[in-house]
Amino acid sequence: MVVAEFTSQTRGGSKRFVRPKILPEFAMTPRVLKLLAHIAKHRLISSNDLAMLDGGSPQNVKRELRTIWAHRYILRPVAQLKTVPITGPQPLVYGLSNRGARLLRDHGHLINTDIDWSENCHRAGVAFIDHAVARSRFMAAIEIAARGRPDIALMEAPAIVMRAPEKTQRTRYPLKWAALVPDAHGRQVPASVISDDAFALIFSDNTASYFLVEIDRGQMPVRRGSRSREEVTAGKRRLRTYYMHKLATYYHGWRQRRHVEQFGVDQLRVLTITTSEARIETMLDALREITNGKGSELFLFIDEERLRSTNPLDAEWTTGKGSTARLTD
Repeated sequence: MVVAEFTSQTRGGSKRFVRPKILPEFAMTPRVLKLLAHIAKHRLISSNDLAMLDGGSPQNVKRELRTIWAHRYILRPVAQLKTVPITGPQPLVYGLSNRGARLLRDHGHLINTDIDWSENCHRAGVAFIDHAVARSRFMAAIEIAARGRPDIALMEAPAIVMRAPEKTQRTRYPLKWAALVPDAHGRQVPASVISDDAFALIFSDNTASYFLVEIDRGQMPVRRGSRSREEVTAGKRRLRTYYMHKLATYYHGWRQRRHVEQFGVDQLRVLTITTSEARIETMLDALREITNGKGSELFLFIDEERLRSTNPLDAEWTTGKGSTARLTD
């Protein structure tokens, strides 16, 4: 979608999506570069989360974002407009433009300018934006919480992959987790899931806890009927996507030592950030079915309301056995 099309489509929808004819004064500052780098890292992120990452005045940050946007270094995905009649006005979501990517490159940032950053942003739909912003909100919260803990260092997904076995470094999807999962007939069915993100907490005694991240927006069924659990794709029998399938893939992959093969680490846990306590209970019930009633400490669950009341490091998560734990335990 070209810029002219973008402007014409939004002109009747919201003035917040029409750039001013007279551009505000723009100055290249360290803050501007940091904001652009945050947007590049998260792909799509809300102005509220960018303000938290910046640490300064939210009003000043949002004013700076408006200026950067006016000069076309960042974009506002137009699909945001579709949610306004349902949710009311929400914090603006930003993505990086090709122009912004080139600016970061020219100032020494390692960024792939062969990607069409602008097109990816323009094509983002409502569900994709919702999921992406939930992921960036959680990862931003992790980063901010770690800043306040001098005894903890945060290692993000790119650094984990750089330290992983060469096969993981070379693959197109380094966070793709594959396993053989038993079906209802005892057959081993290939299954895979691509984690939404990954990070590690490095402690002062040089130990570390590694985590894969799953953002669940409540759109995927936790279970499917037995007749709809499998599909045949390109002549191969595979399990269809539903959350119980994800849990089974992670669980059996962990038992098959996938974490050692893929990341070269001895321990790892899977985090699920979901929409409600009721949905967590449904997931725990599905996990007990997978594990013959035992549950599994591999998994930690939390809902958005509980997470809003504190930061991810201090929050009490529900384990796959129904107890509580913190990420720093």
